[in-house]
Amino acid sequence: MNCMKIYLIFALLFPFIVMSQNFSDEDFIYLKRHEHIDIKLNNGDFNITKSISEQGKFLTAKKLYFANESLGFDSFTAIEDIKAFTFLPDENKKIEVDYIETKRAFDNGIFYSDQESKNFTFPAVKAGAEINLEYNEIIKDPRFLGLFRFATFVPTESTKLSIEFPKNVSVGYIDFNTDNYPIDFKEETKGNNKIYTWTVKNIKGFQGEAQSESVLYYLPHIILYIKNYEDKGTINNVLNDVNDLYGWYASLVDRIDEKEIEKVHTIADGITKSLSTQKEKAEAIFNWVQDNITYVAFEDGLGGFIPRSASSVCDKRYGDCKDMANLLYEMLNHVGIESYRTWIGTRDRPYSYLEVPTPMVDNHMINTAIVENDTIFLDATDSYVPYGMPSAFTQTKEALLGLNDKAFKIIKVPIQEMDKNVSEIKSIITMNYDVVKVEETRSLTGYEKVEFIANYTYKKDDKTEEEYLNTTLALGNNKTNYTNITKENFDNKSTPLILNYNLNIDSYVKSVANKTYINLNIDKTLSQSKIEIEGRKFSKKIDYKFKKNFVTTFNIPLGFKASDIPEALTYDNPKFGFKISYSQEGNTIVQHKSIYVNTLTVDNSEFETWNDFIKSITRAYKKSITIERT
Repeated sequence: MNCMKIYLIFALLFPFIVMSQNFSDEDFIYLKRHEHIDIKLNNGDFNITKSISEQGKFLTAKKLYFANESLGFDSFTAIEDIKAFTFLPDENKKIEVDYIETKRAFDNGIFYSDQESKNFTFPAVKAGAEINLEYNEIIKDPRFLGLFRFATFVPTESTKLSIEFPKNVSVGYIDFNTDNYPIDFKEETKGNNKIYTWTVKNIKGFQGEAQSESVLYYLPHIILYIKNYEDKGTINNVLNDVNDLYGWYASLVDRIDEKEIEKVHTIADGITKSLSTQKEKAEAIFNWVQDNITYVAFEDGLGGFIPRSASSVCDKRYGDCKDMANLLYEMLNHVGIESYRTWIGTRDRPYSYLEVPTPMVDNHMINTAIVENDTIFLDATDSYVPYGMPSAFTQTKEALLGLNDKAFKIIKVPIQEMDKNVSEIKSIITMNYDVVKVEETRSLTGYEKVEFIANYTYKKDDKTEEEYLNTTLALGNNKTNYTNITKENFDNKSTPLILNYNLNIDSYVKSVANKTYINLNIDKTLSQSKIEIEGRKFSKKIDYKFKKNFVTTFNIPLGFKASDIPEALTYDNPKFGFKISYSQEGNTIVQHKSIYVNTLTVDNSEFETWNDFIKSITRAYKKSITIERT
């Protein structure tokens, strides 16, 4: 399987759709987007051609960048017979595209890729210009008919998908998110062929939404696949159901080169030689793969689906998801731990194996181990996730475990409860005139730790630690300065990450007459998380459940006394909430604050409740303590 076949749906990562008849206020529209798939079968061999025809029109000159076109292909497909031209109606003039460049696609996360693209620009575009494109895509493997989107990021007047195939071929299809759209389906016979046709008129695009699930959860689209074919009285399955999909995956696993596997076994023995329990051994092997094998992605035809040999991965010290999963499989089983290669789709894919028995269903591979009767999902591509926790982006997803070359099992990856993903923040605040000094320690576990380390590693860039924390934590005000920054257990996955730092916050205290006001909420987590409900159509996605617990101690300055302490405030909902309380202990005021989010999704019906929660916590953040001179 291919870890990174996300490019198949790159064009979907755009705005969704509504119905409309009037596109006069748009800048660019598609007059048509038509696709026809022709399937021929000769002596058990498929010849599959996808013919694409598109026509677009510039209603204004504001979005002329739509003149740039890129057609992707790889080892499983080929692009042929490109015909592209611009038509200028006011001049009755046709201008052909005269230069098409073939490029190999690269990505920061891809070490080697067989992806290529045909790139060109439609000439002489302006307001009123029409662009026309026709080409054929040759599909080399019958398992990769792909998907068709009925909507895209711009309005479309005419959308049509058709597929023609011999009567002895059975074609399946699954449509998604189409209930509210007048898509017309027609089935007809033409000689010895069947034809399925889907059409829809006048679909309008609009902007996507931040922090929502993948567009595949909402976009009306269809997945086509060849179920089987009859040849000389025998039914030959292609992708009739998940058994066929797994059978193909298992056949690819059989191609793994197992030469020099003894080298891998020797490494596994060395890792576990001083350990006695299965849990200790499994954790040590998982940590070794995380720490010693660099994750890179490969997209190279079937090489993007077949794991490379475990010995090669150990020698080169890099591999993709399936390479790392296979290495874990070899090491764990060698030391007596039951483990399985496991195919899985990330949360970006809303499909199940029983519903979509095609390679579109998944895009990732992990390992599943049975350790002391516990099922442990091991994803070594996440360098920072601790043993015992799945990668956050595989929570809720179906996992296809390969038990042997014939048998498999489908189980779901559980959601990790919020008590596993906790930030504990302890702060000591002192005041000197209008300047506040803070000594703070943060202890992060689970995905809270994983997220911080991943962001620090990949997003810090050339920022200083002070600059990075200032933008990431956003504590105090815009005059906050960080000093004495230290990190503990950054590379130790089994213990909490400890961050220590001091803050100087200038102009933070407000004084009126003999009273001084100070707000102990220097961390205003979630205060910017209100959902803009008007016009929003899709749910809010949350990466993982979490808790944040704060204990903030304010040392009352000499010569002052506390004159007002805020009352306790609580917002209690099964899915999210907070509690803030204050108490005076001698010459200190202690604030206890706990915030939790206990869901991965805020549905549309919960938007008002979520916003009420955010409004309540924001209001609570504004409460200050009051001290005055004695």
